[in-house]
Amino acid sequence: MDASTMLTSLGPELGFGGVAGAVVGYASKKVTKLIALALGLVFIAIQGLVYLHVVTVDWHLVQSSAEHVWKDPQGVTLATRAWHVLSANLPFGAAFAAGFGVGFKLG
Repeated sequence: MDASTMLTSLGPELGFGGVAGAVVGYASKKVTKLIALALGLVFIAIQGLVYLHVVTVDWHLVQSSAEHVWKDPQGVTLATRAWHVLSANLPFGAAFAAGFGVGFKLG
């Protein structure tokens, strides 16, 4: 297979991967901002209740519980697992990664 035939066959896949990556990256940035805002507001509310002595929080227990969500027993992070799912197909994955970076930057 010559280079032009290979590029012609990969072109649509690379184009779709780039566009899909940009869309997912843009949406991911927006969702990440909303989650950060929500977590910040929840933290402020909890700290306000702690300050007023309405509740007590064992922050060490909260931290150790959260670590199990972010890392599996083998030490693989949630972000790494998600990235493997999103970029499983190499030609599509490379274009997706580039598009994701662009979309996340624009989001």
